[in-house]
Amino acid sequence: MARTSLLSVVSLAVLTLFLTPLASPVNALSVHSEHVARNHADIALTKRSKTKKRNSNSKRCKAQSSSAKLTSSAKPKATTTTSTTSTKKATTTTAAAPKATTTSSSSSSGSSSSSGSSSSSGSSSSSGGLRGKACLAWPNYDYNDISTWQGSKTDFLYTWDATKPPGTDYFTYAPMLWGWKNAEDFKAKAVKGYAKYALGCNEPDQGGQSNMNAQSGIQLWQEYMLPLADQGYTLISPGCCTNCKVGGIAVHWYGTDFEEFQTYVTYWHTTYNLPVYVTEYADQDFNGGAQATMDQIWSFMDQATAWLNSQDWVVAHCWFGAMENMVNVNPLNSLMNSAGTGPNDLGSYFINN
Repeated sequence: MARTSLLSVVSLAVLTLFLTPLASPVNALSVHSEHVARNHADIALTKRSKTKKRNSNSKRCKAQSSSAKLTSSAKPKATTTTSTTSTKKATTTTAAAPKATTTSSSSSSGSSSSSGSSSSSGSSSSSGGLRGKACLAWPNYDYNDISTWQGSKTDFLYTWDATKPPGTDYFTYAPMLWGWKNAEDFKAKAVKGYAKYALGCNEPDQGGQSNMNAQSGIQLWQEYMLPLADQGYTLISPGCCTNCKVGGIAVHWYGTDFEEFQTYVTYWHTTYNLPVYVTEYADQDFNGGAQATMDQIWSFMDQATAWLNSQDWVVAHCWFGAMENMVNVNPLNSLMNSAGTGPNDLGSYFINN
């Protein structure tokens, strides 16, 4: 099996996570609305005008060297434009990630081991008042009918920005401070009572994403996120140094090895003793290996959902993805049917387990 294609926008609880190069190249899935080839406004307009949907202009980028330095140390000018390039780079596991301590089931029968720490000592309960842990990373605005995704286990939902789609009353919506480009829009929308959770910037270590160094990230967090803590919001990483009231760590992971998935997700909880939100994951190889078959994807999801649901420190997990256009991710991972009218079989399983 290929090594784990890692990553994430992880907690900045220790700022050296921004400043110290990793031991190996790291991968970030391109997100924000442009990740699926169009932004929310485009999607809504396309639906109303009944014109042909746009093709993807997202591209897979080369792996970044481990010695590459981050840029944009100064505060960028906030804009409302969307990213024009999506990124996804091949990765291997970080040197800091611990070796898996237990093995997992390789069958697709639904059984899986609960490897890794299951203790939530010092952290909040994973339930967070949610009906289930199945999370929707939803880039579709109202182009697709969100009511068909009201599964028995779905609740947490985010959109890679601060725009709450219509018809989301069934879900617990979390606006995202994607980066400087949506900062003012985020500030205008994420007011008291708008939501209970708020997500920090998206993949700040990636040039095609929010792309900022620690100094810029701290400034963004303190100016736009920190005030929400006093308004009842739970703030999800990236965090920043001290007194930033980080309430959980967001993690992205792409790979084909379930044990590596367990190891990686567990690492962030045991390192920071905080609840974990797996805001993107899929059975996807970005290291040049063969992509998973449908049977392998079913087996991976079966094991992953069972294990994640059994960890009391995991609050929510968002399979990638609930969308028609998977861009540079194996389309067999899609949770949406080809007509875009609702979940396919894999999607129905996910939102109800």
